[in-house]
Amino acid sequence: MRKLKRELGLTPTVLIFALFVSMAAPYAFARPSAGTDTFSDEFVPSCKIIYAGFVGAMETSGHKTSGVVQLRNILRGPGYSDVCAASFIPVAWKSCRDWILSRFPKRSGRLTEAENAASPRIILVGHSTGGWAMLKVARELRDKSIPVELTVQLDSVGFTDRTVPNNVKYSAIFHARDMLMFLTTKNIRLEDPLHTKLIANVVVKNASHLSITRDPRIRDLVLSTIVALRDEMAATPGHR
Repeated sequence: MRKLKRELGLTPTVLIFALFVSMAAPYAFARPSAGTDTFSDEFVPSCKIIYAGFVGAMETSGHKTSGVVQLRNILRGPGYSDVCAASFIPVAWKSCRDWILSRFPKRSGRLTEAENAASPRIILVGHSTGGWAMLKVARELRDKSIPVELTVQLDSVGFTDRTVPNNVKYSAIFHARDMLMFLTTKNIRLEDPLHTKLIANVVVKNASHLSITRDPRIRDLVLSTIVALRDEMAATPGHR
């Protein structure tokens, strides 16, 4: 908890309040699951696109009412055999990073352009403190020169979630007007506007901090991005 508080940049009072609101729904009192879905290190399925979603604080990584998890389930279904999809809790950001990197060439340094061109495309989604965790992963990938196609922040919480790193191509943010409106991030800064484009900054009317994840525009944005990525990769010589 102390490390999470420090990295988020929140005061103890604000952090406790944010976590309490995230727990307000009855299901939030269920015992949290492990940090992520279970996957085997012995077998890595082939995928052209990666979806990694972060739920909010105190939610389980597979909670059925979270739009982040619902998107994951869609992407595990018919028509998405080329997608690897998983969901994580915010404090498990390292597990997410390692899960993504397991789909890339294993090397200690930066990846080459040729290696990235033949590797999966990445979509990251984060709700509440999951928005902080998502951008933490994006920065880790930046340090290995791995691009991220799209980041989507959903009522994001945390001071270090306000700057999108320059390895992200497209960024979007959705936020609600509820009791957390003074704590959540409303506007984000692009580390390099020449490399990153902000494609959406949406106020979701009549949404709460929890229900915002189920706004259909979020699902449509992710699914339409997958369609565009498929077309792009089909036109890229040498992509598997």
